[in-house]
Amino acid sequence: MSKWLIILLIFSFSLSLRLWTINQMGRTWDESQYIEQGYKMIELIKNGDFNNSFFYTTYDHPPLVKYLYGTTAHLDVEKRLANGNAIFKYDLTYSRLLSAVLFSLGVVITILIGWKISSKLVGFFSGVILAMLPFSLGLSQLVTTESLKIFIYPLTILAYILLVERFSWRRVLVSGILTGIALQSKQSNFLLILMLCVAFLFQYKQLKTKEKIIFLQTRIKAILSIFLISIMVFVLIWPQLIFHFKDVYMIHEKLWNVQFSSKIWQITLSPPEVFFGKLMLTPIFYYAVYFFITIPVIILFLFFVGAKQIIKKRNVNLILVFIWFLLPFCLSIYSWRQHGLRYIIEIYPPLSLISAVGFNLLLTKFKIKERLKPFYFLPIAFYLFVLLLQIKPYYLDYFNELVGGVNNVYGYKSFQIGWWGQGIREAAFYVGSRAPKNSTLGLAVSPLLSVPPLPNLKSEKYDHRKIYDYVIVNYYNVLREGFDDSFIREKYKPIYFVKANEAILVTVYKLK
Repeated sequence: MSKWLIILLIFSFSLSLRLWTINQMGRTWDESQYIEQGYKMIELIKNGDFNNSFFYTTYDHPPLVKYLYGTTAHLDVEKRLANGNAIFKYDLTYSRLLSAVLFSLGVVITILIGWKISSKLVGFFSGVILAMLPFSLGLSQLVTTESLKIFIYPLTILAYILLVERFSWRRVLVSGILTGIALQSKQSNFLLILMLCVAFLFQYKQLKTKEKIIFLQTRIKAILSIFLISIMVFVLIWPQLIFHFKDVYMIHEKLWNVQFSSKIWQITLSPPEVFFGKLMLTPIFYYAVYFFITIPVIILFLFFVGAKQIIKKRNVNLILVFIWFLLPFCLSIYSWRQHGLRYIIEIYPPLSLISAVGFNLLLTKFKIKERLKPFYFLPIAFYLFVLLLQIKPYYLDYFNELVGGVNNVYGYKSFQIGWWGQGIREAAFYVGSRAPKNSTLGLAVSPLLSVPPLPNLKSEKYDHRKIYDYVIVNYYNVLREGFDDSFIREKYKPIYFVKANEAILVTVYKLK
């Protein structure tokens, strides 16, 4: 099979998985911000108002991701208001479609890296694995920065691999441009430059003494050039930063809870989260634990087989992929640890590549012929598909066999589920389709913004002093936010459950 056909098939497969349940999870916590901010930025650009304070006083990340979603947001508009603002459809279909496409392009780049560092089969295996990992599938169906990150991060890595393989200043330029775009997608992507430094250092140690001085001089110049080019690209995409740096700095200092004191960065407390059955501040080993409990066990096993092989072979490209996997875990020292592996989502492509290397190694040891290897991969793909089928469409709530799956996590209240509003859409639509017109509905859910419009019902945030015809309670509001649902159960009876497998995410109650 030709390489182009493989790319087309896996891209189509990855995108199809995401389109299968594209809107079923419901609107989640951050989506509205990306859509609303992006829409306004595109409107300002269309009107030539480039110096508007909105470009440098808005919340969170650099504007590239907002430009992208702001464009598709125009297709998700339900109606425009007289003041120029817009009301958006509850299901942000077009923007979520962009997210799914960006992620699937990241799958394609991962395949290309697999071909470069190993073989056609390793690329193929890694693409299928990445496309089917439950947590990443869930994130890639939403309007978030993670899908852009999964696309641009591997693309920059591929540029680095080509640069390390054969040095040229043209490749330095391309690497610098892509690094700047990566920094625009998320600030934590500065780790890319550090990773390239480590790759050059690994190369340096393999050289003879006479070659080391020239190599070192050239590579230092290359690193500095990539850094400067990336800053230039970053500023070209966000030119307002130059003139309003103080405003941007003050907003992000407050946002990230970081204070500069006595010449030392002091990181404040981490977010509280239910972790091993207790509501606590997330510990420094948070990401390491979530890696072991949210990656399917068979993929974990293949990963460690592949990692052992990479360390043994000490090939520079394979080592670069291994560093790519390891470096994001250094973000564990930063306080803002939450949402499972979301903030280090860039580990998923190298995880898939290393797992593919491990699987291919096992087949080679058993002397399986090359043309038969894809058939031996079918049980792995089937295993992943069964996991997806069990948890769909609430892929963010997947937990692996080491903790007994999401049902066991729910039963023992070990970790948080439904933390981004998953399932509220399904519960609200259930009530909306069955309740008599003008019925009263109390919403004991977190976040409230996940509730879709219900024009035929009188809905409001739950007030314990009032009596409602129906009440919706999500499990996250009880487990994490401390909502006492015992009063609900005294006056109301459960009539519908929204489940991830058998774990209850949301309950619909009716007055007894």
